[in-house]
Amino acid sequence: MMGSTPRSFELTIPSCIEEMHAVHALFEQAVKEYELPEEFAYWIELAISESMINAIKHGNKSDPSKTATLKLSIDGENLEIIVQDEGKGFELETVADPTEGANLFKSSGRGILIIRSFMDRVDLTKFEGGSILRMVKRLPEET
Repeated sequence: MMGSTPRSFELTIPSCIEEMHAVHALFEQAVKEYELPEEFAYWIELAISESMINAIKHGNKSDPSKTATLKLSIDGENLEIIVQDEGKGFELETVADPTEGANLFKSSGRGILIIRSFMDRVDLTKFEGGSILRMVKRLPEET
């Protein structure tokens, strides 16, 4: 794959959905740098989009004075994604299952399900002044 240790990527944006273009631009750079396969990259970008939108809307309540941070790094075997916001956080276990009858037609609630279904590991850490969602995905074997 890569000879030298690949760099990590980091971006902090104000909590406005309009800033998501910067997230996608950063991810495009990471895809090239990390040489990620197209389908793998698609699911990673979906998880990043869902988690950053959750950080902006739910974590920071769309308050532009608060920020959301995305960090991407790779260790040779795994891709690690960290999304940090300035919200109160939530419990992963308390997110309603969007596949249950009463929740099927709700407009939100699918992001965490999508993230959990694709990622190998999902952890949420709350701290004074915010929360961190850490997602880890094993890199595909080289073809």
